[in-house]
Amino acid sequence: MCVALCLPLLCMGKERLVLIGDASMAPHSIANPDVRGWGEKLPALFTDKVEVVNFAQAGESTHTLVDVRLKKIIDQCQSGDFVVLQLGQNDLRDDHGNMYYTAEEMARQLANIVAQLQKKRTKVILCTPIVQPYFKEDQIVLRMGVYSDVIRRVAKATETYLIDLEVLTLNWMNRIGEQNASLFFKHVSTDTQRREYMLTEAGATEVSRMFVEDVQAQKIKKLKKQVVLSIEQ
Repeated sequence: MCVALCLPLLCMGKERLVLIGDASMAPHSIANPDVRGWGEKLPALFTDKVEVVNFAQAGESTHTLVDVRLKKIIDQCQSGDFVVLQLGQNDLRDDHGNMYYTAEEMARQLANIVAQLQKKRTKVILCTPIVQPYFKEDQIVLRMGVYSDVIRRVAKATETYLIDLEVLTLNWMNRIGEQNASLFFKHVSTDTQRREYMLTEAGATEVSRMFVEDVQAQKIKKLKKQVVLSIEQ
């Protein structure tokens, strides 16, 4: 019997895509059809020769990953796996000590995570977090600040792939505008001091498509050949 965090056996000839990140990537209960993670949509965008294993969960930060789950996940990664890391959205939350890292702490720990994954001969893809629909004068307000820059610097220093979802989703959100944002994001926070949004079915579909299109654009070997740009709404 398979226990929690147990990866399926690698099927002959399959590429494996392991996802580690926060709620915007994570699988969500079918009991809440209004909220989806973009990682849930990836299997439909690849051929059946790609197996997607989604370890993302709500509230994940670099800090919580290091403290709780990192070793279990890395132990199960195999040589040749593609490992997608999308962290940072929760690291800046100084109101939650178990999530919070300074930018310097995050840079150091993220580099360590990448080094451990590379030691297992996995192929790491770092992602900056997606933007959320905070608008001012019809333009998106970026909340990540230096934290996204940390991810970009670590990607360059460790010679890993970078998919800059912050830039991709920023351009997208500025195109659709504030009046259409509710089609792609659901307001889920009751905290009046901190608005939180999650992706809807349509939003998750769009972000997953952006990820896969950038896989193709960057010509990420083996993975790009398995892309099929069709997805059921």
